[in-house]
Amino acid sequence: MASSIVSTFHFESYPRLSPSRLHEEFRGKTVLVTGGGYGIGSSIARSFAEAGVASIILAGRTESSLKSTVNDLAQSFPSLKASYRLVDISSTASVKKLFESLPESPDTLVNNAGFMSEPQNFLTADIDEWWKGFEVNVLGTTIVTQAYLQHRLASKPKSPGVVVALNTFASFAVRAPHLWAYSGSKIALARIFELAVVDVPSSVARFISINPGAVKTAMFHRSGLEGSSDMPTTDAKLSAEFIVWATSEEAAFLSGRLAWANWDVDELVAKKEEIVNKDLLISGLTGA
Repeated sequence: MASSIVSTFHFESYPRLSPSRLHEEFRGKTVLVTGGGYGIGSSIARSFAEAGVASIILAGRTESSLKSTVNDLAQSFPSLKASYRLVDISSTASVKKLFESLPESPDTLVNNAGFMSEPQNFLTADIDEWWKGFEVNVLGTTIVTQAYLQHRLASKPKSPGVVVALNTFASFAVRAPHLWAYSGSKIALARIFELAVVDVPSSVARFISINPGAVKTAMFHRSGLEGSSDMPTTDAKLSAEFIVWATSEEAAFLSGRLAWANWDVDELVAKKEEIVNKDLLISGLTGA
């Protein structure tokens, strides 16, 4: 699926994705990023700040990392309103408390928080460990997304929201050993986002799943895939800038679909009509 859409792939940031190009569109907007205290989450927050948003809210479980990232953003972007909230996304009560604390509905929700179960052989795996991945990646993301949509509807916004979920190439593109728990939960999440557009009117929100590429994070290291010659690593800055671009109006045609951060944006936009008319970039059965 990855190779049939574009012919050019990027693994480092490039000028076309510069967040500064979106200043006019993103002025005054608010963004909520789960798992925003470290790793890709903190890079996403910085890229949105570079795009000129007015407010960024980071949500997660580790206060020290959230506070550190907020302080870094405040120093680098004095006009930005940066704050954080402690939340357990797999807890309905905790997520409810999060949204009750927000005075207005964020224009964009980035579901970055995730969990990788310990890679284990199917025959001997700890099922409780396996299920934790589904509790965070599927249940947790769904709880946050539903709460966000309800909160936005109650706020009666003038424009649709944008909901992003970080996914992975491991869901579709590889058959790696011992990753059945992580891959299974992520492919379930991708399908949920495909179907969300059926129930949720485009006037309320649009949805997109994004594979950020093989970014050198603790989760990638845990996967056992680090160092594979078939898997070049992706700079987190590129992943973050693609995610910011994906929330722009230019990328609206990707709603309900899964896109690779490594794809060349100009080539992707050039395929817009084909993607929409043929309903590409969704899950399906090969040869069906």
